[in-house]
Parts: sequence; structure tokens; C-alpha cells
Amino acid sequence: MINFAFCYERDELLDFVKNEVLRCFQQRDVQIAVMCYHNAYELQRCIDCNCPDILFYDIEKEDSLMRSAVMMAKRKNQRLISIISRGDDYIPPAEDVLLEPMYVLPGISRKYLWTYAALAYETILDDSDSFSYYVRPEYFHIPLNEIRYFASEGRRTHVVSANRRDTFYRKLDVVEMLLRQKNCQFLRIHKSYLVNAGYISGYSRDYVMLTTGEQLRISRYEYYKSLTDHLQKLKNTKLVRRRQYSEW
Repeated sequence: MINFAFCYERDELLDFVKNEVLRCFQQRDVQIAVMCYHNAYELQRCIDCNCPDILFYDIEKEDSLMRSAVMMAKRKNQRLISIISRGDDYIPPAEDVLLEPMYVLPGISRKYLWTYAALAYETILDDSDSFSYYVRPEYFHIPLNEIRYFASEGRRTHVVSANRRDTFYRKLDVVEMLLRQKNCQFLRIHKSYLVNAGYISGYSRDYVMLTTGEQLRISRYEYYKSLTDHLQKLKNTKLVRRRQYSEW
């Protein structure tokens, strides 16, 4: 079970955030573990025995105590995801990079809490070789090497794999961000397409050809140029590996 923790000083804010996140997963018939704290001291005391996977909290200008507590939690659980709210005058210090992935809430509302809670949950479910998404009434996990491409349609994204085609609610920009964190070879060729480089058999200025015979349109020259550069780098890397293997 995934452990969620909420750390807010004000009881009304703590209750609102916790209850909205619980409702989000109750609708999906998913059970989560919940822990609540009012300050950094309470959070620190409980980290050793019950470290969270996903932590909601707010942070102000120089909130060193909270940052220290979250850093401690991150050392205990490297997969920890921070979801924070912060003031407009907050300037992230350089060490915040050590807390990645860190998501910043645009506002404390049902819409944002549900969106970011689901995103964090799906990220925790993922491993480096698969992609997770929700299609009522369950979560699916597909090996990355089976996914041919993602195609977007408004707020919905279609995932096309070797064995299935599903549609889930997630913007393609968010999907691209999650894939980038995995360092996998998915290339943007259109505002509506992310393609697995392993399935590309050829391409022209206007289209990408897949090993399955499908053709996907390249919408802008910038995408074509990026695709060309990326595939050339992959080709050079393979040539170097072959040469090293031959010399060995």
C-alpha cells in the first residue's frame, strides 16, 4: 500500500487536503495509507518508523526545518515524491533538486489535489521499465518496450502498444515529462504524438514510418530536426558499441 503523508499547521487546511486526496482514491476504489502531521518536528519523529512515499506540505521563504525533515525522509526513501504549495515570493534553493521529483501545486483546490495525487501515485507505481495509467476501474502497467506511441486528443491520451490500445486522462506534456524521467527513447514528432524510437523503421520530412507499417505525421521542422539529431546519436552510439565489441 502506498503511504501518503500530509503536513500542514492549520487543521482546516490539513483536513481539506487529506479528505480530497482520500476522495480521489475512493472513487478509483484504491486504498492508501494516510499519516497527518502539523509541523516538521512531528514529521521528523515518525520518519524512521513510517516513512511516506508521497508527501503533501507547504513551505515558506526560509523554512529550513521543513526542508531538513523532507531531506531526511528522502534519504530514508529515495522514491519519495514531494507535492508542495508555496508563496509567490518563495525562491527555491539549489538543494531542492535533491528532492526531485517535486511537484508544485498551482493552487489548493479539488482539481489540483486530485490531479497531482493521481500523478504521484502513478509515478510511484512505475518502475524504470514500465508505464502506469488508470482506466476505470483499475491501473495498468505496460512495459515501455511494448509501447509503440502515445497520441493525444485534448486532455485524453491514447497509448498504443503491441497488445492493446487504451485511453486515459493525462495531457501528453505530462506523459512526456514522466518518460523523460525514465531516460527512455520516446521522441516528440507532433504536438499530438510521442513515438518509441525502437519502432521507427524510417522517416521523411513529413512522416515517421513504424515497423508495424503505420505512418505518423511530423508537424513542424523543429520536430523533424530533433528527430534527425536524436536518431543519429543513437546510430553513432550503436556503432561505437559494435566497434568496442569487435576490438574486444
